Amino acid sequence: MRSQFNLATQREEYSMTSTDKEVAIGRKLAARVKEELTLMADEPVQERVRDIGAKLAAVCDRQELVYEFTAVEDKELNAFSLPGGYVFINEGLIKAVKSDDELAAVLAHEIAHITARHAVKRYETNLGVQLIQLATLAAARSSAAGGLGVAMQAARLAYARQDELDADRLAVRYLKAAGFNPAAALTVLERLEESHQEERHYLPRGVVRPQYARSHPFVPDRIRAVKEALYGVADYVDYLNAPN
Repeated sequence: MRSQFNLATQREEYSMTSTDKEVAIGRKLAARVKEELTLMADEPVQERVRDIGAKLAAVCDRQELVYEFTAVEDKELNAFSLPGGYVFINEGLIKAVKSDDELAAVLAHEIAHITARHAVKRYETNLGVQLIQLATLAAARSSAAGGLGVAMQAARLAYARQDELDADRLAVRYLKAAGFNPAAALTVLERLEESHQEERHYLPRGVVRPQYARSHPFVPDRIRAVKEALYGVADYVDYLNAPN
């Protein structure tokens, strides 16, 4: 167990997982994800994702990592990150954003999870059982994952509510530092919340369609956190809409 100051969270933290180990885990998981998912063949899109990601990575709080950004063929509105600097974003979410600023907002949020070591913290607690299983599968090249592939399990890893809020606040800071419009973090969340509302309205009872807004819950609470990061205060209605 070692202690180190986390620049992203501004807290002294204790961890059993070194950066080298984190990167090794992430590398194995990323390799499995690439085996199971189809990477987008559209090189200009891949280059756009890499270029925007690189600008954000250059100003983030963990410069000891080599970040990798990859677009995958999947129409769901989703993105996810793995330990060690690996970020994946679905084609569906890339098409849903309206500008480079909004795409940057999504990538900045995922980078923030990495800089704050959220996945590593889950790995080191009983909440990290999923991640431990993923690492074991990646190392053993096993295909058994309780009916789900490594890529799907990685995409479904859920962070704690506070982790999401912290990642949103960090994303605003990274967007500002990289020269993107930080307000894009708000417009993306508002659009995802509208999409989530429409999904609840139109889908038959009991039908669930995974999407970015669902895998990153508490969207009204996240909107409030982003407004506070942007303007120092949220709207009164945002507090009324905050989950209990």
